[in-house]
Amino acid sequence: MNKVLVVAGHSRDPWKWGIIGEAVRKLLDNPNNEVYYLDCHGKCHGYCGLNLGKHIGYCNKCYPMCLKIINRAGIKKENIFEIKKYNYPKFPKFNSIKEALEYNYEGYNLGLGPVSCIMTLTRDYNFDIKKWNKDIKKFFETEYLVIENIKELHKTYNFNELCLFNGRMPFVYSALAFAKKHNILYTTYTSAANVTKIRALKNTVPHDFNNWKKEVSEYWQKDDENKIELADKWFKDRRAGKFQALESYTKDQIKDSLPKNWDETKENIVFFNSSIDEVYAFDSWKHPFKENENKILKEMFEHYKNDETKHFYLRIHPNLTRAKKKKTTQIREINEFKKLYKNLTVIEPDEKVDTYALIESASKVITSFSTIGCEATYWGRVSILAGKAPYEDFNCVYKAHSMEELYKLIDNKNLTPKPKEEAYPYGYYNEIMGMDFKYYHAKSHNEGEFLGLELRR
Repeated sequence: MNKVLVVAGHSRDPWKWGIIGEAVRKLLDNPNNEVYYLDCHGKCHGYCGLNLGKHIGYCNKCYPMCLKIINRAGIKKENIFEIKKYNYPKFPKFNSIKEALEYNYEGYNLGLGPVSCIMTLTRDYNFDIKKWNKDIKKFFETEYLVIENIKELHKTYNFNELCLFNGRMPFVYSALAFAKKHNILYTTYTSAANVTKIRALKNTVPHDFNNWKKEVSEYWQKDDENKIELADKWFKDRRAGKFQALESYTKDQIKDSLPKNWDETKENIVFFNSSIDEVYAFDSWKHPFKENENKILKEMFEHYKNDETKHFYLRIHPNLTRAKKKKTTQIREINEFKKLYKNLTVIEPDEKVDTYALIESASKVITSFSTIGCEATYWGRVSILAGKAPYEDFNCVYKAHSMEELYKLIDNKNLTPKPKEEAYPYGYYNEIMGMDFKYYHAKSHNEGEFLGLELRR
């Protein structure tokens, strides 16, 4: 008998409920599986993950719905465990994010879950550690509770596998840390190409950069006569602003619009930035030659500050609109660039300038890990990667390995676009990645049905 413990974390998003229900139901389809479930029951007081206000009202809506899903999936009542309370150890205060990120307790690395969670909550890769020390302590308490509960349950049931949702937030990340320390197989379930699919990863997590690259290659090796057609569809749907895995950031932009100061007599170079906070906590996403994207921008703008033949446009990613309001480190640094460099125009995250008009009008497109790097090649433009991206192993971008290489690529007037065909593997992967849902039927991102149970936000 294969004994599987599900530690799913919680959410009020229907698509996450659907993923949890689907994963559990599929586990139960195998008669060799005995499936168990660990529920927080509100005892983490909102410090499970992204419950921003830490309101018990959120908990009172959240875990009962998750229990409904689990019951509907068919887990035996005696196999559902409500988390037990333990006396917490004393956790330290930290003087830096690095200290918190590297914190270990009894051989369990506890730091990544809380740190990456707070980076998401604040949208700041360099949040104020002193301001957040209390919350980090609370997140550590959640992680401690989860580990101690799993430790006790494991003694009784000797689990062969842990089933986790995503694996990043503190409640679930601590279960991942337990599985790693005790060499237990784990599977992380998460979203896939669109709302009709689920993604299952064995002994890794969705944010593992190296696995992501490997997956792109493996998908492209599939025997599928419709590969090109499906890849084309993904690129065209994305440009059209159609809903794919997430809501489109470009659908409300003004078609064919460019910045008012666009000057065709100059070499117009567009840098599409990314949200540094999204991946900054993960070792596999460490930038290959600079601390982060803003360090590249600073040096690049400084290098070309007196070059009147070039004009740089920095397109701030639309998902940084909230970061702009919060005036995060990334935004504050960009605001300083605006003051310093005359040949720089910053396009704010909430501006309606057309991303694809920028791509098609640019002399060169530069990214550090944005999907736009691959898209630019598909649409016939010179694309330079100054960082790392899941499509980097394909010949679809010019990859800079240092600032000196980046300058040479920028200054090279003879660069031609990479072959459009080299962009197909990434488009194909994004179009079909994952497995079709069998039990959960999504009507939209915020509405669906699981075995007759209506799910709405």
